Amino acid sequence: MEEGRGADHRRIAIEVQYDGTHFNGWQIQNGRRTVQEEIEKAIRVLLKERIRIVASGRTDTGVHAIGQIAHFDTVSTIGLQRICIGLNGILPRDISIRNAYHVHADFHARFGAVRRSYRYLIYNHPSRTPFMQYRAMWVHEKLDVGYLRRVAALLIGENDFSSFCKKRESFKVKTVRRITEINIRRHHDLVKVDIAGNAFLHNMVRIIVGTMIDMNKAEESPERILDVIARRDRVFSGKTAPPYGLYLMKVMYDPDLTSMDAAFFRGMEEEGMGNNG
Repeated sequence: MEEGRGADHRRIAIEVQYDGTHFNGWQIQNGRRTVQEEIEKAIRVLLKERIRIVASGRTDTGVHAIGQIAHFDTVSTIGLQRICIGLNGILPRDISIRNAYHVHADFHARFGAVRRSYRYLIYNHPSRTPFMQYRAMWVHEKLDVGYLRRVAALLIGENDFSSFCKKRESFKVKTVRRITEINIRRHHDLVKVDIAGNAFLHNMVRIIVGTMIDMNKAEESPERILDVIARRDRVFSGKTAPPYGLYLMKVMYDPDLTSMDAAFFRGMEEEGMGNNG
């Protein structure tokens, strides 16, 4: 409903969480279960409207989301809390609507985003565990978090990240992106890689993580990552880490959604990249 939006419509943004294990990604695909399709079906039941929702970005099969943002237009006057509660009562258990916001008519979940943050989880222990299946990448060799931080520091800034996306995609889209922050820390057997930037290429976070792990295993100089960047070719980077370790954590806007009329108060539970245990 992006075009022909009348004065009787209002624009709603929703904060969505989902376990990506049993989804074929976000975007609607014929004959495949997707997050977008499930949400649109629930909206149709609740609001009695056929509505197309627009997300901040597509997530691949198996990728999870803690703070995906999507928007839609509706003529319904149902309150924000009722939208959240109603949709959660209809949606399957692996999707939930965490919050809803009244946003301006020109708000756009994808094009209005100014920063996106992801987390990649690595289970780092000699033995596998069933509790991390489809939740984290298992690496049985001991990882050196100090080394990973030194590699990560060299990725900060604006670069052409052609080496960190699917080869065929590098010919179709602009590949310059700006990474603003990478935090890496260990919590017992879990290594958490938090990465934030203005936007990311397809598979970019997963290829960055896979490359850093390959370099750690091979005991290569951290500066080799600079050569990988300079080559601008996927063949020089490492493996693509599996999708189930990746989480879309948060999408930021200007003005931020916290300044908008919301269904639920967002306060003490907010999680910053720098203060997660």
